[in-house]
Amino acid sequence: MGNAGGGRSILKLIALLATVSLASCAGSSLEQTPLPVSSAQATMQAPQSAPGGAASEPSNDDSTDDAQAPISNPRERTAAPAEGSAAKPAVRYACAQPAAAGRRECDAILRPDAGASRASAPACNRTAPYCASDLQTAYDLTQAAKSGGKGATVAVVDAYGYPEAAGDLAVYRKNMGLPACGVSNGCLRIVNQSGRANGLPKFNADSNDDWRAEAALDLDMISATCPNCKIILVQTNSNKSSDLSIGNNAAAALGALTIVNSYGGKEENASAAGYRQSARAVIASAGAGPGSRGPCAYAAVVCVGGTSLLPTSSGRGWIERAWGNGGGCSALVTKPKWQHAKSCKTRAVVDISAVADPATGVAVYQSPAGWQEMGGTGIGTAIVAALFALGPASARANAPLWIWRHGPTSAYHHVAGSSGYDAATGWGTPNGTGGF
Repeated sequence: MGNAGGGRSILKLIALLATVSLASCAGSSLEQTPLPVSSAQATMQAPQSAPGGAASEPSNDDSTDDAQAPISNPRERTAAPAEGSAAKPAVRYACAQPAAAGRRECDAILRPDAGASRASAPACNRTAPYCASDLQTAYDLTQAAKSGGKGATVAVVDAYGYPEAAGDLAVYRKNMGLPACGVSNGCLRIVNQSGRANGLPKFNADSNDDWRAEAALDLDMISATCPNCKIILVQTNSNKSSDLSIGNNAAAALGALTIVNSYGGKEENASAAGYRQSARAVIASAGAGPGSRGPCAYAAVVCVGGTSLLPTSSGRGWIERAWGNGGGCSALVTKPKWQHAKSCKTRAVVDISAVADPATGVAVYQSPAGWQEMGGTGIGTAIVAALFALGPASARANAPLWIWRHGPTSAYHHVAGSSGYDAATGWGTPNGTGGF
């Protein structure tokens, strides 16, 4: 940030986002958006949660159930929403869900009914799809976006190639009134999983598993939150867990302060090394479905859940409520000493939440479709990563621990019907005050 006061403001915002879901867990009236139906889910029955079991090597590995979100009609609509509620849009995942064993799926959710292939940018008037200015206002980032982030680098790790990345990002930033960020001015670097600018992978030709939408979403949300930050886009050879882990190592080697991982999948006995980066905040998305998943469940990773974000005429001018069923107790990762979620005997997720509901989605520019409205927990993952880049190094050193120690953490995992919130002590601190 460049000044102590600004740094404290960012830390308070991070702590605020960690509390957002707390009130929603205790009886929100907000109607949640139907979760998308993927091609793999279309013929499935509504799933049951799979029991989690302890693993022989819990400290190093991801965990999750095979549970998927209950299937809803993706075309179901409601009447115009009242203040504090959201309509139910038609939605679909950009990537195939669930990913095969040893692979990850991206979390971008598209709204085909919201006018894909828009010829012009949205109106930016506090109505979805939200623009950069809307998000800055909603999260009290207007001043930080102007003056903060200079010299900070945020990395995005996504699978496969995205040839249009630089051009699409230029369109988004120009229309949002943000400073240019391209390869030519040194603001944007696009590399492969080895950290090299040559030999970039090709995009995935499977239209049902197109990671370009996720990469566009990640780049645009970092830009919206921290316009002065430099960005590295790491394109991995595939969506294999091993490739994406290698991509995190490349991001760290290139100097990224924070790393965005807007994807996940079944927890598995894979090395967590790529997600343990000294003095860097590694951020991952919880997804919309129930249960814990990797890499979100790693103890060194900040796991980001979702909210619905709606304008209101009172208070801060915006309200947020819990969205999605993401979160749970890890089957493989031991409980960190600093975590106090009584509903989990292992690592509990999520740690923090931000906008994700496709009914209150964000504007993204991605060729060839043009302007689109997107949702998914990847939005908050990129926003939170940018916030940690704006904040001090002390918060990034062990970002999940910082969240649980410096705010009444939300972690709205709803394990066995419980939010994990202790009414006597609050979240994460002995007296429930949040400690900031």
